[in-house]
Amino acid sequence: MAEPKTESKASKKAKALEAPGATPDEIFRKFLKEGEYRITPERFEVLDAVMKWDDHFDADNLFIYLKNNGSKVSRATVYKTLNLLHECGLVSRYRFSQGHAQYEKTVDRPHHDHLICTTCGKIIEFDNSRVIQMQNDICIAYGFKPLYHSFQVFSQCLDGAMDIQDCEYARQLKSALMNPHKKKNHSIK
Repeated sequence: MAEPKTESKASKKAKALEAPGATPDEIFRKFLKEGEYRITPERFEVLDAVMKWDDHFDADNLFIYLKNNGSKVSRATVYKTLNLLHECGLVSRYRFSQGHAQYEKTVDRPHHDHLICTTCGKIIEFDNSRVIQMQNDICIAYGFKPLYHSFQVFSQCLDGAMDIQDCEYARQLKSALMNPHKKKNHSIK
């Protein structure tokens, strides 16, 4: 007899977010019940703090924020809850650098992708319909159904590139800035 198929994280995430008009609290509560996780006030305290955050953050930033606002939530609870919030689709998790994970809420935020400076750590959010089209084209070509994507471009911002003497890209940027009326070379490699 075949064993029952276990549901993938991606399908659980998609399922949790299917409830139109559901609040983050309702989505998280349903996810916890279905996954047979404990429903605790501390987990919802973490969720509330995440929903107030409008930028990227890491677990330690969130823990410090909670502590500074009188919370008794432990660091371990913050980390575990962020993992659960990621599994149910209420937060996205990124590895923008060699360091620790960064998070952002997915609720009340339009889809976007990221441009990350590897020198200074600056993160720029952008939306480009061509990325979505490319996702869809690739899925069609290989017989997949697109669910979501994460597109990250690791680069150097203008400020970071200016500090690097032997960088051809930085030299071209400096030249373009110093000679704005000169014909621009759009084939920067």
